Amino acid sequence: MTRVIFDLNGTLTDVNAVAEPWGDAAPPRLGPEALDEAVMMSMGDTLCGVFRPFPELLRGALGRRAQLAGLDVGAPLEQALERVAALPAQPEAAAALDHLRAAGLGVAVLTNSAAAAGRRTLEQAGLLDRVDRLDGADAARAYKPDPRVYALADPEPGDWFVAAHWWDVTGASRAGLRTAWISRDDRVLPASAATPDVTAPDLLAAARAITAAG
Repeated sequence: MTRVIFDLNGTLTDVNAVAEPWGDAAPPRLGPEALDEAVMMSMGDTLCGVFRPFPELLRGALGRRAQLAGLDVGAPLEQALERVAALPAQPEAAAALDHLRAAGLGVAVLTNSAAAAGRRTLEQAGLLDRVDRLDGADAARAYKPDPRVYALADPEPGDWFVAAHWWDVTGASRAGLRTAWISRDDRVLPASAATPDVTAPDLLAAARAITAAG
């Protein structure tokens, strides 16, 4: 069975919700930019042979972004970090997963979060019962786009990987997966990134393109 493997944070879920504790005082894209910064830290750690839990990296990144924006880094920061475990699903996420399953495809998730944290997030987002398998980067003690992390999902020839992050799509492509890039946030793919097999504005459009591709 061909499987479609999804990134979790920022792909299936909406990380903009992280900014909710600060209300209107939060700058646009506070959540996505904090996630990007935490990912950059994780890449640096992986290159240096160091592994730290992702929540630790996200705390540092979100705290820094909040400070740069002149926001309170006391109670609101703690509330924002709690919100990470209960991010809402993207509006079309459930329909996209249902479309793939109805077409006879397997659905999996591969996340830079720990597997237990990823499972909680999927459950809170109402998506857990639509996922056949979940793997977390903690099992590899490395972070995407390191090839050891993609190997955790035991990809077979013809399997797909779906992400809203160009670097994740590039890593998956280098690992031998077919890829779909959700252009919702980044909008323009870097010229040096691996070219995805599918580019779509949202998850449902990507799911339809994947089933059409066979």
